[in-house]
Amino acid sequence: MREFLLSWGLIIFAALIDVLAILVIKIRLNVLGAIQFDSFLSVFKYCIKVISTPVTFFATFFLFLSPIVYAFALSRINLSIAYPLIIAFSSIFLLAFSTIILNETLTTKHLVGVLFILVGIFIIYLK
Repeated sequence: MREFLLSWGLIIFAALIDVLAILVIKIRLNVLGAIQFDSFLSVFKYCIKVISTPVTFFATFFLFLSPIVYAFALSRINLSIAYPLIIAFSSIFLLAFSTIILNETLTTKHLVGVLFILVGIFIIYLK
C-alpha cells in the first residue's frame, strides 16, 4: 500500500493540484479578458495582472509545485506508466472541475472519453 501511495498517489496528487491551479488561473483570465499581443510590454503587464491577486499567486506556486511532486513519483515508477497516468487523471479532474466550477458543458463524447480513460487506467493497473 505504501508503494502504491508513493507512486500512483503522488501522480494523482500532482494531477489534482495542477488542475486546481490552472482552474484558478482560468477564472482570473476570464475576468481579465483575452490577451492582446500588441507588444512585449503589454504581454508582460497582462502576466503581472494574472498573478497579482493572492489566490492566483498561490495557484501559480502550485502550478510550479505539481511537476516536482510528479518527479517524486517518477523516482518510484516507470515513465511509460507514470506519463499516461498523469495525463489520464488530469483529463478526468479537468473535465469534472471545469464542469462544476466553470459551468462548462458535459457532453456524451466527454463521458465516453472518460470511460475509455478509466479502462486504460484499469489496464495499466493490472500490468
